[in-house]
Amino acid sequence: MAQLELRRLTNAAPQALHDILDGKRGPVEPPIRSEIFGLQRFAQHGRSLGETHRAAPSTSRTATFFPRLRSNIRTLREAHRYIGVQAATGYDVSPAAEWLLDNFHVIEAQLKEIHDGLPRSYFRTLPVLLDEPLAGLPRVYGVAWAFVAHTDGAFDEDLLMQFLSAYQETRELNLSEMWALPTTLRVVLIENLRRLAERVASNKAAREVANLCSDQIDTFSLNALDELLARLNQRGVGRVFLAQMAQRLQDLPATAHSRYTEWLHAALPDLAAMQS
Repeated sequence: MAQLELRRLTNAAPQALHDILDGKRGPVEPPIRSEIFGLQRFAQHGRSLGETHRAAPSTSRTATFFPRLRSNIRTLREAHRYIGVQAATGYDVSPAAEWLLDNFHVIEAQLKEIHDGLPRSYFRTLPVLLDEPLAGLPRVYGVAWAFVAHTDGAFDEDLLMQFLSAYQETRELNLSEMWALPTTLRVVLIENLRRLAERVASNKAAREVANLCSDQIDTFSLNALDELLARLNQRGVGRVFLAQMAQRLQDLPATAHSRYTEWLHAALPDLAAMQS
């Protein structure tokens, strides 16, 4: 029912909106982000990470060491296309969305660097991590992941050198891993950009659904709204939808939407705090 309701109220919306909000894709993942480290803290982390990174030679000739790279590329292009349509039709876009539109050529260039870099068979010879959450992936992938997480995706050569030097005080990387690091960093950065772009696009799509729903609010039963909200919650954007609905309903006479306001308060108990 939620799929039918979404189709009915967004029949003029781009197909990308339906794809972006497809609950079968699961919730949008958080960005690769942790505490930001300076030089000294990065050195400490490098040494401790080296101590915990148990690795062994890879035993698989078929495993991929570019986790969901094709999926990341497809999702980035999907987000770029959807946000571009929104911007072209006069909708406001956030600074993050503007960055994606203005710099997508840079992302495409990095994708080319990945494809033109070391052959994938090369990565199958690298030592792989034994422990979760990155078990089965090259040890150098874990190094790149930690660097991206603790720099919020900002590249700093001095930080990287400090981090690598400290890491190798407790766990030496071999020459093959050092050669693989630049390409691996690009792969992890693309993964992070995918998460950020998907979040921006999904939140924007949820707000667009809320606007379309508010424009036709009298045509929706509360059960239909429940079904629609459940579908959006599958993507993790239910709160964004509800907040936008609340903002839109404030512009309508109270008598015209009292039952919908009650529904909103039940679905989002902290609504008043969000609006204050």
